[in-house]
Order: sequence, then C-alpha cells, then structure tokens
Amino acid sequence: PDDDGEQPSRFLDELGHPVQHRVGRPRRPLSMPGLVAELRRTAADPAQPAPLREAAAARLRLLATTQVHGRSVASGADPGTWWGLRSPSRSVQAVRPEGKPVTLSASALEGLLTCPAQWFLDREAGGAVVSTASQGFGKVVHALAERVAKGELAATTVADLMPHVDEVWDRMEFRTPWSRAREREAVEQVLARFLAWHQRPGARAVVALEPRIKAEVTLPDGQVVALSGYADRLELDEAGQVVVVDLKTGKYPPTDKSLPENPQLGLYQLAVDHGAADHLVGRPVTAGGAELVQLRHGDTQPKVQQQPASPPHIESQLQQAVAAVRTEAFVARPGTHCDRCAFTTLCPAFASGSVLS
Repeated sequence: PDDDGEQPSRFLDELGHPVQHRVGRPRRPLSMPGLVAELRRTAADPAQPAPLREAAAARLRLLATTQVHGRSVASGADPGTWWGLRSPSRSVQAVRPEGKPVTLSASALEGLLTCPAQWFLDREAGGAVVSTASQGFGKVVHALAERVAKGELAATTVADLMPHVDEVWDRMEFRTPWSRAREREAVEQVLARFLAWHQRPGARAVVALEPRIKAEVTLPDGQVVALSGYADRLELDEAGQVVVVDLKTGKYPPTDKSLPENPQLGLYQLAVDHGAADHLVGRPVTAGGAELVQLRHGDTQPKVQQQPASPPHIESQLQQAVAAVRTEAFVARPGTHCDRCAFTTLCPAFASGSVLS
C-alpha cells in the first residue's frame, strides 16, 4: 500500500495484464484499501446473493491472514478492526450503587434526556471542559442578581451595578479584544433587564435565593429517585403556592412550545410538591408553576417563559433517565446540541468518531 500512486505498476505487463487507459473514474480505487472496502461492502450487504457474499468473506479471510516479511498485506480485512463489531463494555463497578436511589439534578436530567453519551463523557468520565467566557458571563450576572435581591446592593439603575462588573471583567478570558467589549455591552443590557423585572410593580414575594432543593420521589415504575439542585429563586404567588424562577443568560432559549416538557423546571416543581420548600415557607406548600427569565432577550423587560403547575411529563422523563443510569445505556442521540458538543470526535453517531461502545 505504501507504493500506491497515480501510475500503474511496471509489473503488470510481466504478469500478462497490459495497461488499458480508460476515461473516467473507476468503480472503486484500484488499490488494496479499495479492494478491501469493496469486499467488506459486498460481504455485509444482505441484498447480494449468498454465494457472492461467501466468496467475498473468503477473500477477506485470505487477505487478513496473508503476511509479507512479517507484515499483514491488508490489516483492514480483519473483522477485529471493523467498527461496530465489538461487544458493549460494562464497568465492573456500577455507575450508581444498587439498592440506593439514583440522585438526579436538574442539569443531569436534562443531559440524560438530551444525549446520554454526552452526559456520561462530561460528568462521569471526567471530560468536562474548563469554564468558558459564556459561563463566566452567567456567574457575574447571577452573583449581582442575588446580591440585589438580598438587599446587599442598593441598585436602582444599571449604572449602580457596572462598577462591580468592571472589578472582575478584566480577569475574565475572551477569545478577542472586541468580543470582550461586545460582551460588556451585553452584560449591561442584561442587568438593566433584570432590574426592570425585579423592580416591576406587583412582583411576587421572594421566599429564598439559591436554595438547595432536595426530595425523594417514588416513580410510577417503583424506582426511587433523589432530586437535588439549586433554584435561582423561589417566590410566593397570591394563592400561597411556590413559583420556581430560573434566571437564564444564554443566547439560545428553548421554544415556548417546549416549556410544558422542560425537564429542569419540571424537576424543581416535583421536588416542591414533595416537600422541598416546606421548611423555607414554614408550612406545607405545592408548586404553582415555574418560569425561565431570559435576560438576554426582550426589550426593557426580559422574556419570561412559563411552565404550568404539575407538568405531566416529568415522571416519565425521570423514569427514562433512571433507566439509562441503571442499565448504563449511554447512547449517542444526535441533535442540534451536537453543534456545541466537545465529544464529536469520540461519538459513534458521526463518521469521524472512533469506536465507542
């Protein structure tokens, strides 16, 4: 194979096969890899006649076992090197201990529903990447929003908050100088929308900021799941129910149509219904809905996306996630999230991916 080139071998004439010049591309590359590829394709094609497939398999076996000077002439002919023929691997130790509830956070549930393979590589296999500029952006906004809500910062306009942004802005990493300036303008707009929303007339009473949400829930299939996470805000509505509020600084909000099935908000609401906020309010309470406040979107006020109370899909979503963890079936699930995935080079859903089973 190392000697394959554009010119035919000079030994063809000696072997009684004179070179014939033809116009156009050949049906396959006239090389050893091209021959192996055609044989593999023929042997694996159920539409081909059985004798032809058997003959192709015999040729592959001959090529796989032939060596010249101790070197295989066609290593790709060996089925042991083919993608998809290895049996799935399983860990000696279970991903989650048997006999104990599976603990799921809101982000873990969303990750397992979006792409189990991505979640496993990111969270369990230690493949998480370092914080990006967008994550730093969100941390700055959330920290200031919490301090304003607690009354630690007396801010009436965004000009009162920008000095606090500038204290840390130069320590954050950005790809280019112009993106640093552009993102500073964006954070100023985000904070202005937050203040307008936080100070709006008729705003609900804030019960807790960044509270730890914990609850154990028995699912319809009998599995017990421990729900865990941190909500940005818990607020009380006029009916005395708890509304879960999550502040978002991302550029790509979910569609309004998908909000009833949003797993993050659904998990928080289910946890509240099972007593996660009782100690914060001082009495048994139920969830009265949930909201995503999209601070990057909207005019003077941010865009608010609402999920109604008691979302119907959350229990089935939890069952699906728990089943993936228990069976360790971390399959790749392609979608729009692949555009921002750090593991495409490992993913079996892409032609560039290596064997991952």
